[in-house]
Amino acid sequence: MFRSLWYKLGINLKRTTAIINRESSYSSLALSAKYFRFTTQNQFVLNKSRVTFICYSFCTSNFTSSDSDNSFVISYLINSCGLSESEAITASKKINFKTTTKPDSVLTLLKTYGITLPHISKVITKHPSILSANPHETLKPKLDFFKSRGICENDLAYFISRFPGFLRRSLNERIVPVFDILKSIVHTDENVNKLIRRVTWVLNVNLLKSLMVNLEVLRSEGVPEANISKYLVRQPRVFIGDADKFRKIVEKTKDLGFDPLNTTFLVAIHGLASMTESNWRRKMDVYKRWGWSEDQILSAFRKNPRCMTVSEEKIMAVMSILVNEMGYDSSSAAECPLIFDCSLKERIIPRCSVIKILVSKGLIKEMISLSSLSTMVDKAFLERFVKMYGKEVPELMNVFQGQLNYQDLLQN
Repeated sequence: MFRSLWYKLGINLKRTTAIINRESSYSSLALSAKYFRFTTQNQFVLNKSRVTFICYSFCTSNFTSSDSDNSFVISYLINSCGLSESEAITASKKINFKTTTKPDSVLTLLKTYGITLPHISKVITKHPSILSANPHETLKPKLDFFKSRGICENDLAYFISRFPGFLRRSLNERIVPVFDILKSIVHTDENVNKLIRRVTWVLNVNLLKSLMVNLEVLRSEGVPEANISKYLVRQPRVFIGDADKFRKIVEKTKDLGFDPLNTTFLVAIHGLASMTESNWRRKMDVYKRWGWSEDQILSAFRKNPRCMTVSEEKIMAVMSILVNEMGYDSSSAAECPLIFDCSLKERIIPRCSVIKILVSKGLIKEMISLSSLSTMVDKAFLERFVKMYGKEVPELMNVFQGQLNYQDLLQN
């Protein structure tokens, strides 16, 4: 900004010099009359009125009131709204105000609803015109509505900062109807709020239309309303998208043998929708490296569709622990694909470490089934395998808690 001012300054200095030079061709008498007055001591000074004219021309030709207003707005956006200089310059092109009365009242209102300065900065960056809104007639009723529907301050701040455009929507014609339509599907305000937290832009009317079309596709296939409602809250992004693409995914899910009456039907749709065909093929190749046939892969996918949504790195890590370290046959994982849902750090590694020690010391005769390994609750596993053998292996709890590597214990 300062470089720009100096540039303008340079231009005006040249312009001022040109004026003087051009007029220097006049007679010395005329020049004296226009620019100078003589004192009694035959000294001269610049004619004050002419200098004033030149300076006024210089100041007004480039430093207009709009420039001043723009600088004022930029300064306010930086100092009061927390925008960076570049953000403020961009935002200043979309808004103009000469006093801070209205923008101050907007900021004050937002803060009273728990919307902090970092969130306010995001709001103003995306929609600077909000600073010109009437805080009590335009903004407050919408904030009150969301608050009345159970959206807490933290969630409200997050929602508004992610989707500030909704503060510009009509409360009665857009916001309330959309909210109520979503509630008719997921049944409670709390569920709508969960949905909004996961996809803030779900309240967009066009996206709502897309959602309704896709839900009708599921209903026509016989998917129970309860399953739709439950899974919509958990994975709303799955249902919002191109209708033709969604319909093809539903057909493919049916072709793979999933029953629309079961919840795995929607889990499979999510799995297929979340990856490209090339991603699908790459993950199949990873499983094939461990000896799975294509039939085994599809069978595992039907049992637990999430086995195809985990990363290739996790597939490799889980299979390496089960096959290389624990000695399980790779096909046993295909029979129990739920193991891929488990956390490596919090479940698979601690439990496998404990079982490996107990088998190595002859305290249990064989590996437990992968089904027990993956689904047994922590309390039951602790009682059955950790505390029960605490006297024989005092360090077992440390191994389970990750404080001791099981290999170090076996070497002692």
